[in-house]
Amino acid sequence: MKAVPTELSGKLMDGLEAQTDGHGIDMSIDDLAKSSGVPRATLYYYFAGKEDLVQFYVGEMVSRANESVAAALEVGGTATERLEAVLRSMIRTYADFPRMCVEMSVAIKFLSNYGPVMAEMERGVLAPMAALLEEGTENGEFDVPDPMPLAIAMTGGLHMLAIMDIVNNGHLDAEARGDAVIPQMLHGVLAR
Repeated sequence: MKAVPTELSGKLMDGLEAQTDGHGIDMSIDDLAKSSGVPRATLYYYFAGKEDLVQFYVGEMVSRANESVAAALEVGGTATERLEAVLRSMIRTYADFPRMCVEMSVAIKFLSNYGPVMAEMERGVLAPMAALLEEGTENGEFDVPDPMPLAIAMTGGLHMLAIMDIVNNGHLDAEARGDAVIPQMLHGVLAR
């Protein structure tokens, strides 16, 4: 797969999100050309076939999640405040790309080698979250003996919540869901 220019990347993400026939990530090149407005010849120039296209979509979603986490980490503040910003950035990314959010797990099965995708997700999302949990534990904000599994659980929990809202309600209100769930994730469920 060749490097995809930014403008084309945006059109392709919009084209995927515009799919209304239920095909989503399983769409044909012809369907994508129609929904994105990108000529078939251009698509075939950048993508050798279905796996290249799916690799692009999965990689693009992971890249956008990584970018949103990196931006959230810039807010400053305590480990709790930065972790909250990261979690809110993730749920906003899911809301911005609802079809990809729902289809991400399915899309990975199309890849012959999903190790690099998982490594990139760990590098850009999970490791920064684990580092915040470790920092917060060291300074007394948290009590997390093993940060990585909790980072995975928090990420997975938000992803599942987003999928349920998108599938059941047709959309995800990232701000309302973030307000309702993220403080609970940060402060736990035990009565004090």
